[in-house]
Amino acid sequence: MAKYIGSAASFASAAPQITNNIFTTDANFVHDQGTTSAQWVIDHNLGKKCSVTVVDSSNQVVIGQVTYNTVNRVTIDFENSFSGKAFFN
Repeated sequence: MAKYIGSAASFASAAPQITNNIFTTDANFVHDQGTTSAQWVIDHNLGKKCSVTVVDSSNQVVIGQVTYNTVNRVTIDFENSFSGKAFFN
């Protein structure tokens, strides 16, 4: 069994501080590409370089070249034109 060594006062002063700048929410975005295209330019407005997963209209994962234009915009280039969805996290 683990045993805490020290006073309660020293534990209280070592407690983690709550901040509002990280881990406040899990920001994500789903882009629906309704028209077929070999290049998708997407504004996700999440303020970060997200991980991106793309699926076609049959829900098959498609690999493309992701270029981070800014922290809010990406361009994804594919070998062929198709429609589908891009998931940002």
